[in-house]
Amino acid sequence: MASQKQKPTSLSDLLAKGEGSLQRLREGASSANRALEASRRHLPADLAGRVWGAAFDGGALSLLVESAAWATRLRYATRELGNAIGTELGEPIRKVVVKVRPRP
Repeated sequence: MASQKQKPTSLSDLLAKGEGSLQRLREGASSANRALEASRRHLPADLAGRVWGAAFDGGALSLLVESAAWATRLRYATRELGNAIGTELGEPIRKVVVKVRPRP
């Protein structure tokens, strides 16, 4: 009797149906994407293009840029940024952290 091989499940199907850690991963990625897009909408165009990652957790917004020069410029812009993004995300931002990380 020949055994039937089961078709592998695609990663997108696993994430869509996932529970537990996969669900937390999907929710975290969605939250990060919302934070990144909101940040880009409220930044000047030259800075928006330099922010490549974001995370929002517990009132802290973390933004990732690829160089110290852009990080410095971004830090000056974040004073006004926090209120606008917090309003869009539906939670007040108590702290904005800018981190320098090379793009993956």
